[in-house]
Amino acid sequence: MSRVAEVATKRDCVSRRHHYVPQSYLRAWSPDRKRVRVLDTRNGIDKLRGLRDTCVEENFYRVTDGRNRQHNQVEAMLAVIDDEMAALLETLRRWSPGDDIQFSEFMSLAVVVGLQRNRTPQARRHLASMSGWLTQRAGQPEQKLSTDYYVDVLFRALYEAADQLSTRQLEMWDDPRGRFITCDQPVLFSQNASGTPPSMNTSRYVWWPISPHRLIVFSQKHQGQKVVHRTVERRGVDDVRKVYIRGAESAIIALPEDRDVPSGKRLHRRPQLQIDCKPLEERKCGLRFGWGGHATNPLDHACRPLCAMAALGKQQNGQNELV
Repeated sequence: MSRVAEVATKRDCVSRRHHYVPQSYLRAWSPDRKRVRVLDTRNGIDKLRGLRDTCVEENFYRVTDGRNRQHNQVEAMLAVIDDEMAALLETLRRWSPGDDIQFSEFMSLAVVVGLQRNRTPQARRHLASMSGWLTQRAGQPEQKLSTDYYVDVLFRALYEAADQLSTRQLEMWDDPRGRFITCDQPVLFSQNASGTPPSMNTSRYVWWPISPHRLIVFSQKHQGQKVVHRTVERRGVDDVRKVYIRGAESAIIALPEDRDVPSGKRLHRRPQLQIDCKPLEERKCGLRFGWGGHATNPLDHACRPLCAMAALGKQQNGQNELV
Protein backbone atom coordinates (compact mmCIF):
# COMPACT_ATOMS: atom_id res chain seq x y z
CA MET A 1 0.00 0.00 0.00
CA SER A 2 3.00 2.31 0.39
CA ARG A 3 3.66 1.78 -3.32
CA VAL A 4 0.04 2.68 -4.06
CA ALA A 5 0.45 5.91 -2.09
CA GLU A 6 3.67 6.73 -3.93
CA VAL A 7 2.07 6.23 -7.35
CA ALA A 8 -0.93 8.34 -6.32
CA THR A 9 1.22 11.50 -6.14
CA LYS A 10 2.25 11.27 -9.80
CA ARG A 11 0.40 12.21 -12.98
CA ASP A 12 2.23 9.93 -15.39
CA CYS A 13 -0.55 7.44 -16.30
CA VAL A 14 -1.70 7.97 -19.89
CA SER A 15 -3.69 4.75 -20.25
CA ARG A 16 -7.32 5.36 -21.22
CA ARG A 17 -8.35 1.69 -21.42
CA HIS A 18 -8.97 0.50 -17.88
CA HIS A 19 -9.39 -3.20 -17.10
CA TYR A 20 -11.76 -3.71 -14.20
CA VAL A 21 -10.92 -7.44 -14.25
CA PRO A 22 -7.14 -7.93 -14.64
CA GLN A 23 -5.78 -9.82 -17.63
CA SER A 24 -3.58 -11.91 -15.31
CA TYR A 25 -6.77 -13.25 -13.75
CA LEU A 26 -8.58 -13.97 -17.03
CA ARG A 27 -5.58 -15.75 -18.52
CA ALA A 28 -6.45 -18.94 -16.61
CA TRP A 29 -9.41 -19.42 -19.00
CA SER A 30 -7.38 -18.64 -22.13
CA PRO A 31 -6.50 -21.47 -24.54
CA ASP A 32 -3.53 -19.53 -25.94
CA ARG A 33 -2.82 -16.85 -23.26
CA LYS A 34 -4.02 -14.23 -25.76
CA ARG A 35 -7.76 -14.79 -26.08
CA VAL A 36 -10.59 -15.89 -23.84
CA ARG A 37 -14.04 -17.24 -24.59
CA VAL A 38 -16.71 -14.64 -23.77
CA LEU A 39 -20.47 -15.14 -23.84
CA ASP A 40 -22.23 -11.77 -24.11
CA THR A 41 -25.33 -12.03 -21.91
CA ARG A 42 -27.00 -9.10 -23.72
CA ASN A 43 -27.24 -10.79 -27.12
CA GLY A 44 -26.10 -14.40 -26.65
CA ILE A 45 -23.04 -14.00 -28.91
CA ASP A 46 -20.35 -16.49 -27.92
CA LYS A 47 -16.82 -16.01 -29.27
CA LEU A 48 -13.12 -15.80 -28.49
CA ARG A 49 -12.07 -12.27 -27.61
CA GLY A 50 -8.62 -10.80 -27.01
CA LEU A 51 -7.65 -10.37 -23.38
CA ARG A 52 -6.91 -6.70 -24.04
CA ASP A 53 -10.52 -6.21 -25.14
CA THR A 54 -12.23 -8.12 -22.32
CA CYS A 55 -13.63 -6.48 -19.18
CA VAL A 56 -12.30 -3.06 -20.12
CA GLU A 57 -13.85 0.42 -20.34
CA GLU A 58 -12.39 3.70 -21.49
CA ASN A 59 -11.53 6.15 -18.70
CA PHE A 60 -13.48 4.07 -16.19
CA TYR A 61 -11.40 5.40 -13.26
CA ARG A 62 -10.70 8.94 -14.56
CA VAL A 63 -10.98 11.49 -11.74
CA THR A 64 -10.51 15.23 -11.22
CA ASP A 65 -7.84 16.65 -8.90
CA GLY A 66 -7.95 19.76 -6.71
CA ARG A 67 -6.91 21.95 -9.63
CA ASN A 68 -9.86 20.71 -11.70
CA ARG A 69 -7.58 18.63 -13.95
CA GLN A 70 -8.71 15.19 -15.08
CA HIS A 71 -6.24 12.32 -14.86
CA ASN A 72 -6.03 8.51 -14.89
CA GLN A 73 -3.64 8.02 -12.00
CA VAL A 74 -6.15 5.75 -10.24
CA GLU A 75 -5.52 3.19 -12.99
CA ALA A 76 -1.80 3.27 -12.10
CA MET A 77 -2.63 2.83 -8.40
CA LEU A 78 -4.79 -0.19 -9.16
CA ALA A 79 -2.02 -1.58 -11.39
CA VAL A 80 0.19 -1.83 -8.28
CA ILE A 81 -2.43 -4.01 -6.61
CA ASP A 82 -2.90 -5.97 -9.84
CA ASP A 83 0.82 -6.82 -9.82
CA GLU A 84 0.36 -8.18 -6.29
CA MET A 85 -2.67 -10.10 -7.53
CA ALA A 86 -0.71 -11.70 -10.38
CA ALA A 87 1.97 -13.00 -8.01
CA LEU A 88 -0.67 -14.18 -5.56
CA LEU A 89 -2.58 -16.01 -8.29
CA GLU A 90 0.55 -17.94 -9.24
CA THR A 91 0.96 -19.05 -5.63
CA LEU A 92 -2.68 -20.01 -5.19
CA ARG A 93 -2.88 -21.93 -8.47
CA ARG A 94 0.23 -23.96 -7.56
CA TRP A 95 -0.94 -24.64 -4.00
CA SER A 96 -1.54 -28.29 -3.13
CA PRO A 97 -2.83 -29.94 0.07
CA GLY A 98 -0.10 -29.83 2.69
CA ASP A 99 1.41 -26.57 1.43
CA ASP A 100 1.48 -23.61 3.79
CA ILE A 101 -0.14 -20.19 3.37
CA GLN A 102 1.66 -17.27 5.00
CA PHE A 103 -0.30 -14.73 7.00
CA SER A 104 0.84 -11.93 4.65
CA GLU A 105 -0.48 -13.92 1.68
CA PHE A 106 -3.82 -14.44 3.41
CA MET A 107 -4.15 -10.72 4.14
CA SER A 108 -3.10 -9.81 0.59
CA LEU A 109 -5.76 -12.20 -0.67
CA ALA A 110 -8.41 -10.48 1.46
CA VAL A 111 -7.40 -7.07 0.07
CA VAL A 112 -7.37 -8.29 -3.53
CA VAL A 113 -10.76 -10.03 -3.25
CA GLY A 114 -12.29 -7.04 -1.44
CA LEU A 115 -11.07 -4.72 -4.19
CA GLN A 116 -12.20 -7.00 -7.02
CA ARG A 117 -15.67 -7.21 -5.51
CA ASN A 118 -16.15 -3.45 -5.75
CA ARG A 119 -14.16 -2.24 -8.76
CA THR A 120 -16.55 -3.30 -11.54
CA PRO A 121 -19.35 -1.58 -13.52
CA GLN A 122 -21.89 -3.70 -11.67
CA ALA A 123 -20.61 -2.47 -8.30
CA ARG A 124 -20.73 1.09 -9.57
CA ARG A 125 -24.32 0.64 -10.69
CA HIS A 126 -25.14 -0.83 -7.29
CA LEU A 127 -24.00 2.39 -5.64
CA ALA A 128 -25.98 4.43 -8.17
CA SER A 129 -29.10 2.34 -7.52
CA MET A 130 -28.73 2.70 -3.77
CA SER A 131 -28.25 6.46 -4.10
CA GLY A 132 -31.33 6.72 -6.30
CA TRP A 133 -33.40 4.61 -3.90
CA LEU A 134 -32.42 6.72 -0.91
CA THR A 135 -33.37 9.85 -2.85
CA GLN A 136 -36.78 8.51 -3.84
CA ARG A 137 -37.81 6.56 -0.75
CA ALA A 138 -35.89 7.94 2.20
CA GLY A 139 -35.93 11.64 1.37
CA GLN A 140 -32.16 11.94 1.28
CA PRO A 141 -30.55 14.74 -0.77
CA GLU A 142 -29.80 13.69 -4.33
CA GLN A 143 -26.13 12.94 -4.94
CA LYS A 144 -24.77 12.33 -8.38
CA LEU A 145 -22.54 9.27 -8.50
CA SER A 146 -19.52 10.81 -10.17
CA THR A 147 -16.35 8.85 -10.88
CA ASP A 148 -14.62 10.85 -8.15
CA TYR A 149 -17.19 9.76 -5.59
CA TYR A 150 -17.12 6.15 -6.80
CA VAL A 151 -13.32 5.92 -6.58
CA ASP A 152 -13.40 7.48 -3.10
CA VAL A 153 -15.91 4.87 -1.94
CA LEU A 154 -13.89 2.13 -3.64
CA PHE A 155 -10.77 2.83 -1.61
CA ARG A 156 -12.63 3.63 1.60
CA ALA A 157 -14.43 0.28 1.42
CA LEU A 158 -11.28 -1.67 0.57
CA TYR A 159 -10.02 -2.26 4.10
CA GLU A 160 -13.50 -2.77 5.51
CA ALA A 161 -14.12 -5.55 2.99
CA ALA A 162 -10.67 -7.04 3.64
CA ASP A 163 -11.31 -7.02 7.39
CA GLN A 164 -14.60 -8.84 6.92
CA LEU A 165 -13.00 -11.47 4.69
CA SER A 166 -10.08 -12.00 7.06
CA THR A 167 -12.48 -13.21 9.78
CA ARG A 168 -13.65 -16.09 7.57
CA GLN A 169 -12.24 -19.56 6.94
CA LEU A 170 -10.14 -19.84 3.78
CA GLU A 171 -11.05 -22.83 1.61
CA MET A 172 -9.90 -24.10 -1.78
CA TRP A 173 -12.37 -26.11 -3.82
CA ASP A 174 -11.01 -28.12 -6.71
CA ASP A 175 -12.85 -29.58 -9.69
CA PRO A 176 -10.59 -32.08 -11.53
CA ARG A 177 -12.79 -31.70 -14.62
CA GLY A 178 -12.22 -27.95 -14.85
CA ARG A 179 -15.85 -26.80 -14.93
CA PHE A 180 -15.63 -23.58 -12.94
CA ILE A 181 -16.60 -20.48 -14.91
CA THR A 182 -16.29 -16.79 -14.09
CA CYS A 183 -17.78 -13.52 -15.26
CA ASP A 184 -17.19 -9.77 -15.30
CA GLN A 185 -18.22 -9.66 -11.60
CA PRO A 186 -15.73 -12.31 -10.41
CA VAL A 187 -16.36 -12.13 -6.65
CA LEU A 188 -19.88 -13.27 -5.79
CA PHE A 189 -21.81 -14.40 -2.73
CA SER A 190 -23.69 -17.65 -2.38
CA GLN A 191 -27.44 -17.17 -2.24
CA ASN A 192 -29.09 -17.22 1.17
CA ALA A 193 -31.61 -20.03 1.61
CA SER A 194 -33.87 -17.75 3.63
CA GLY A 195 -34.39 -15.41 0.69
CA THR A 196 -32.64 -12.50 2.40
CA PRO A 197 -30.34 -10.50 0.12
CA PRO A 198 -26.80 -11.94 -0.06
CA SER A 199 -24.11 -9.83 1.55
CA MET A 200 -20.61 -10.07 2.96
CA ASN A 201 -22.13 -10.48 6.42
CA THR A 202 -24.87 -13.03 5.74
CA SER A 203 -23.74 -15.25 2.87
CA ARG A 204 -22.36 -18.64 3.76
CA TYR A 205 -19.68 -18.38 1.09
CA VAL A 206 -17.77 -15.68 -0.76
CA TRP A 207 -16.60 -17.18 -4.08
CA TRP A 208 -13.70 -16.21 -6.36
CA PRO A 209 -12.78 -18.74 -9.09
CA ILE A 210 -9.11 -18.41 -10.02
CA SER A 211 -9.09 -21.10 -12.72
CA PRO A 212 -11.46 -23.66 -14.25
CA HIS A 213 -10.05 -26.14 -11.73
CA ARG A 214 -9.89 -24.05 -8.55
CA LEU A 215 -12.29 -21.87 -6.55
CA ILE A 216 -11.15 -19.66 -3.67
CA VAL A 217 -13.79 -19.66 -0.94
CA PHE A 218 -14.23 -17.59 2.20
CA SER A 219 -16.54 -19.59 4.46
CA GLN A 220 -18.32 -18.72 7.69
CA LYS A 221 -17.55 -22.17 9.15
CA HIS A 222 -14.21 -22.11 10.98
CA GLN A 223 -12.46 -25.47 11.14
CA GLY A 224 -9.19 -24.68 12.91
CA GLN A 225 -7.04 -24.93 9.78
CA LYS A 226 -5.26 -22.32 7.69
CA VAL A 227 -6.74 -23.76 4.52
CA VAL A 228 -9.53 -26.29 4.07
CA HIS A 229 -9.22 -28.26 0.83
CA ARG A 230 -12.14 -29.93 -0.93
CA THR A 231 -12.73 -31.82 -4.15
CA VAL A 232 -16.14 -30.67 -5.39
CA GLU A 233 -18.70 -32.98 -6.94
CA ARG A 234 -21.01 -32.09 -9.82
CA ARG A 235 -23.74 -30.63 -7.60
CA GLY A 236 -21.33 -28.21 -5.94
CA VAL A 237 -19.94 -27.12 -9.30
CA ASP A 238 -23.46 -26.54 -10.62
CA ASP A 239 -24.33 -24.38 -7.62
CA VAL A 240 -21.35 -22.14 -8.33
CA ARG A 241 -22.05 -22.01 -12.07
CA LYS A 242 -25.67 -20.92 -11.52
CA VAL A 243 -24.56 -18.01 -9.34
CA TYR A 244 -22.00 -16.87 -11.93
CA ILE A 245 -24.45 -17.08 -14.81
CA ARG A 246 -26.98 -15.09 -12.80
CA GLY A 247 -24.41 -12.62 -11.48
CA ALA A 248 -22.78 -11.70 -14.79
CA GLU A 249 -23.11 -8.08 -15.81
CA SER A 250 -22.55 -8.70 -19.52
CA ALA A 251 -19.87 -11.38 -19.90
CA ILE A 252 -19.71 -15.03 -18.89
CA ILE A 253 -16.19 -16.47 -19.30
CA ALA A 254 -15.62 -20.19 -19.79
CA LEU A 255 -13.29 -22.65 -21.48
CA PRO A 256 -13.87 -23.02 -25.25
CA GLU A 257 -14.99 -26.65 -24.89
CA ASP A 258 -17.56 -25.90 -22.16
CA ARG A 259 -20.97 -26.83 -23.58
CA ASP A 260 -23.15 -26.06 -20.56
CA VAL A 261 -23.18 -22.25 -20.70
CA PRO A 262 -26.30 -20.58 -22.18
CA SER A 263 -24.69 -19.89 -25.55
CA GLY A 264 -26.93 -18.17 -28.09
CA LYS A 265 -29.41 -16.99 -25.47
CA ARG A 266 -29.96 -13.47 -24.26
CA LEU A 267 -30.27 -13.59 -20.49
CA HIS A 268 -33.21 -11.87 -18.84
CA ARG A 269 -32.28 -8.98 -16.63
CA ARG A 270 -33.03 -9.30 -12.93
CA PRO A 271 -33.18 -6.75 -10.11
CA GLN A 272 -29.71 -5.67 -9.06
CA LEU A 273 -30.38 -4.17 -5.65
CA GLN A 274 -32.57 -5.79 -3.00
CA ILE A 275 -33.78 -3.88 0.03
CA ASP A 276 -35.50 -5.67 2.91
CA CYS A 277 -36.85 -4.47 6.20
CA LYS A 278 -35.73 -6.46 9.24
CA PRO A 279 -37.33 -5.91 12.67
CA LEU A 280 -34.73 -4.97 15.29
CA GLU A 281 -36.84 -4.39 18.37
CA GLU A 282 -40.29 -3.13 19.28
CA ARG A 283 -41.45 -0.35 16.93
CA LYS A 284 -38.08 -0.23 15.14
CA CYS A 285 -36.73 -1.72 11.93
CA GLY A 286 -33.50 -1.87 10.01
CA LEU A 287 -32.79 -1.92 6.29
CA ARG A 288 -30.76 -4.69 4.67
CA PHE A 289 -29.13 -4.04 1.32
CA GLY A 290 -27.94 -6.84 -0.94
CA TRP A 291 -26.98 -7.01 -4.57
CA GLY A 292 -26.34 -9.50 -7.31
CA GLY A 293 -27.57 -9.93 -10.85
CA HIS A 294 -27.41 -7.55 -13.75
CA ALA A 295 -30.29 -5.07 -13.93
CA THR A 296 -30.78 -1.46 -12.94
CA ASN A 297 -34.00 -1.47 -10.91
CA PRO A 298 -34.13 -2.39 -7.21
CA LEU A 299 -36.26 -5.20 -5.84
CA ASP A 300 -37.91 -3.27 -3.02
CA HIS A 301 -39.30 -5.25 -0.08
CA ALA A 302 -38.85 -2.47 2.46
CA CYS A 303 -41.88 -1.64 4.57
CA ARG A 304 -44.14 1.26 3.62
CA PRO A 305 -43.67 3.68 5.24
CA LEU A 306 -40.15 3.07 6.51
CA CYS A 307 -40.89 2.37 10.15
CA ALA A 308 -37.63 3.45 11.75
CA MET A 309 -37.17 6.51 9.57
CA ALA A 310 -40.80 7.57 9.92
CA ALA A 311 -40.67 7.15 13.69
CA LEU A 312 -37.43 9.09 13.89
CA GLY A 313 -38.92 11.87 11.77
CA LYS A 314 -41.99 12.13 14.02
CA GLN A 315 -39.79 12.17 17.10
CA GLN A 316 -37.63 14.96 15.71
CA ASN A 317 -40.69 16.95 14.66
CA GLY A 318 -42.14 16.56 18.12
CA GLN A 319 -38.94 17.82 19.72
CA ASN A 320 -38.89 20.80 17.39
CA GLU A 321 -42.49 21.65 18.34
CA LEU A 322 -41.64 21.45 22.05
CA VAL A 323 -38.70 23.78 21.54
